[in-house]
Amino acid sequence: MSVFDELAAHAELEFPHGRMLPLETYRSEAVLAAERAAIFASGWTCVGRTADLASPGDHLVAEVPSGDPSVPADGHRSVIVVRDEHGGLVAHDNVCIHRGARLLEGCGNVARITCPYHAWTFRLDGSLIGAPYMSEPGSDARALRPEEHRLGPIRSEEWEGFVFVSLDPDAPALAPRLAGLRDVLAPYRLDGYVPVHQQVDVWQTNWKLLVENFMDAYHVFKVHKATFGVNGDHTLDTVMHPGTDHWAHHVVVEADGDDIAHPDNTTLEGDWRKTIVLAAVFPTHVMQVQPDWLWYLQISPLGTDRVRIRWDVSVAPEVLAGAGDRDAYVADLLALLHAVNAEDQPVIEAVRRNADGPQFARGPLSYLERNVFDFDRFVARALTSRP
Repeated sequence: MSVFDELAAHAELEFPHGRMLPLETYRSEAVLAAERAAIFASGWTCVGRTADLASPGDHLVAEVPSGDPSVPADGHRSVIVVRDEHGGLVAHDNVCIHRGARLLEGCGNVARITCPYHAWTFRLDGSLIGAPYMSEPGSDARALRPEEHRLGPIRSEEWEGFVFVSLDPDAPALAPRLAGLRDVLAPYRLDGYVPVHQQVDVWQTNWKLLVENFMDAYHVFKVHKATFGVNGDHTLDTVMHPGTDHWAHHVVVEADGDDIAHPDNTTLEGDWRKTIVLAAVFPTHVMQVQPDWLWYLQISPLGTDRVRIRWDVSVAPEVLAGAGDRDAYVADLLALLHAVNAEDQPVIEAVRRNADGPQFARGPLSYLERNVFDFDRFVARALTSRP
C-alpha cells in the first residue's frame, strides 16, 4: 500500500479513531512534491500584518512556499506586498520583468519600485513608468511602450489585521472560508495590536509537525510546565472546538485567574478578558491570541526535515501605553517566547528523526489533540482529493 493509499484511508477517519499521519507523510519527497501542487499552489499564506503597511509606499518582502513541485525542496517565491497610492494593498512577484533582478529586500517605504540592475521603474501598482536607454540615439527602433509591461501580480487579501497572499490567481477568496474564525477573534480587535518583534528561524523537522505541535493542547502541561505552566496547570481550562476544512481553534479560559486584559481595554467583556485563543488557518498560519499580546508563526517547508519559521509578536496598544518601561516589557515577553520555543524544538525535532525509523503503532489521540486531527484531516484530504 502506498503512502497516498494510507492517506486516503486516513482522510475517512472520524475523530474517535484519529491517530498520527503515516510516518511516510513526514519523510517522503513524493509527499512534499504533492503538497506543493495540492496545498501551496492554491493556498493562502500569511505574510505580515496591516500594521506593517500603514501608509502609501510601505512595503514588505515575503518568501512564500512555492507551489511548483519541480523546484528544489527549499524553493520559495519572493513576493512584494505594498500599500499603494490609493490606500489599497497590492502584491507583485519580487522580480524585474526585464532580466530577473530581485527588486526589493526587507521592509520600508518607497515612492516607486526601481530595479537595482537597469533602473526599470514601476509604480506601486506594478505598472511600468519607464526604462532608460532602451533605444539607441538616432535609431528608428521602436521605443519601449510602458503600458505593455507590468510586474507579475499576486493575489492578496487583508483579514482581521493580517495580510495573506495566494500564488493562484483563481484561488477562492479567503475571508468567506474564515467567517467563523472571524467571529471568534473579532472581540480582540487585532488590527490595532502593535508589532514589536519579527525573526526567522530554521528547525530540523517537518513543517506539518510544527503546525501539529502549535495546535496540540495535550503537550502544554508537560513540555511547557516551566513557562506557560509556571503558575499552574490550565489543561482543564482548555476548551476544544471541532475544526473546519480551512481552520481550527481551541481556547483557554483561566476561570479562576485574573484578567489578562489591561484595565484600559473597554472592548473585551466577561470571560473574554481572560481568554486565550490558539488558532490555525490552514495550511501554515498559526497564532496565539491574548487580550494583551499576539504571537503568530508563518511556517514554510525547506525539505522534508527542515522548516523555515517566521514568527512575529505584537502587543495590545493599551498594554504598551501603560507599560512603565516599554522596552523591558517587550524584552520579558520575548524571553518567555524564546523559552517556549526552546522547550518545543528538541521534542519535535526528535519526532522527525523517529519518523525515519520503523513504523510504530501510532496510538489514539487525546481529546486535547482534536485540532491536530483537524489539520491532519485537511492534509490527507488535500493530497488525495477527498472533499
